[in-house]
Amino acid sequence: MEIEVAIITRFKEHKTMIMRRIIVPSATICFLLGSLFLSFSTVIFSATEVAADSRYVIPSAEVVLKSGAGREYRVISVVKDGDLVEFLEQDGSYAMVRLANGKEGWMLKRYLSTEPPPATIVASLRAENEKLKQKELELSQQFSELSANLSKAKTDLNSTLDEKKQVATDYQNLQHDTADVIKIKEDMLKATQQNEVLTQEITAIKVENDKLRKDTSIYWFMTGGGVLLVGMFLGGLSSKSRKRKSSLM
Repeated sequence: MEIEVAIITRFKEHKTMIMRRIIVPSATICFLLGSLFLSFSTVIFSATEVAADSRYVIPSAEVVLKSGAGREYRVISVVKDGDLVEFLEQDGSYAMVRLANGKEGWMLKRYLSTEPPPATIVASLRAENEKLKQKELELSQQFSELSANLSKAKTDLNSTLDEKKQVATDYQNLQHDTADVIKIKEDMLKATQQNEVLTQEITAIKVENDKLRKDTSIYWFMTGGGVLLVGMFLGGLSSKSRKRKSSLM
């Protein structure tokens, strides 16, 4: 739409110039018509071959934006210093630009620069500084969290090491206890074997004791019988002596 307005405006301006110069010879009129046609062609083709390039308006007073590349064209807008515009094409000392609102026009090329103005640079640096501060704050918070996590990890590690030491101590005690249990089992086995031997010996002693008792009983029985027989024999001798004495008397 803006391009069509520019074309119509430029056509009217050329028409006015032609009407003012009506007395110009026909050859000049033909030249002007040819120039007008070329201008129209340039505008039409430039509309399809726009290579947008961002430029900054350098610090200065307000720069006017005109409908054409020349002083004689009317002012269609005012551009402030530091504004970012799209550089479309150039015609001598003029440049065609597109504003942020989409409006297109011509301005002096010397007021354009590829470098941003100091105010924009300062604003950009301030914004970047704020981002860096925010990033620093986030990193500081992350560092605090990491420090807390590291401290917790160290505590957990120390606790794990203590548990490992305790497990190692318990394992050593278990090994010692196991060795004691094995020794106790061996001692019990030896004691059981010794007990079996003693049991056998006691059994043998009992058998021998029983035999000895029997032998002692027989001995005393035989001794008693012998004593009895000796008594009886002595008694018999005594009675015979008495009978002899009585017969002698």
